[in-house]
Amino acid sequence: MKNTHLSATLTREKLAAAFLQAFDSVAPYIFFFFVALVSLSFIVALVFPNKTPDSKEVLFLSGDYENAFKIWSRIANEGHEEAQMMVGMSNYVGLTSVADKDQALRWYKLAGDSGNEYAQFTVGRFYESLGNPHDDIEAFNWYKKAAKLGNSFAQHKIGSLLLHGKGVDQNRIKAHVWLNLASSKGSLRANSERKKLEKSLSDSELKLAREKAVKCLMTNYVTCP
Repeated sequence: MKNTHLSATLTREKLAAAFLQAFDSVAPYIFFFFVALVSLSFIVALVFPNKTPDSKEVLFLSGDYENAFKIWSRIANEGHEEAQMMVGMSNYVGLTSVADKDQALRWYKLAGDSGNEYAQFTVGRFYESLGNPHDDIEAFNWYKKAAKLGNSFAQHKIGSLLLHGKGVDQNRIKAHVWLNLASSKGSLRANSERKKLEKSLSDSELKLAREKAVKCLMTNYVTCP
């Protein structure tokens, strides 16, 4: 009887050991499969976002601005820069209430401070539209932020402001640098101004301006005039 019990115990121990050995051999694969599954789910959520009937985009497109604004406001307060832009736009045009340009500017600035180049450009446009020298300086600074993120509209604005000495000291070489950069991205207006400016630059000035533009681009806008 004792031998039978001992034999059964040994058999269970062997089975347990065999199970653990088998589990140890497949555990890494189970782990990596789990990680891959989670990663795939995350990627799918990003690439194919779920646009339900009550999503903010669908609500907006359907004309339900009030509920769309509520969702954007909640997300904007959590720091989402695109939602901050939408709240800014809603305040600017009075989408759900009376227009409030001060609130609009505040939200656009928050998005701009988060690195959103379109928000930075919009803030620049806002200040430039005020039409006084102090605000032109603010406009230039905001345009410069967007320009250094590769925004061609802001690059054109920087070049134009430098060319005319608006909000910044006039500098034709620096103006050419930014007009050249904007032209390289397909800006027709920047290209027109660039070609006109080149007629007034000496060969050495034009050579220097082009070298600075190349350096600016090659350093990913870190070393720019």
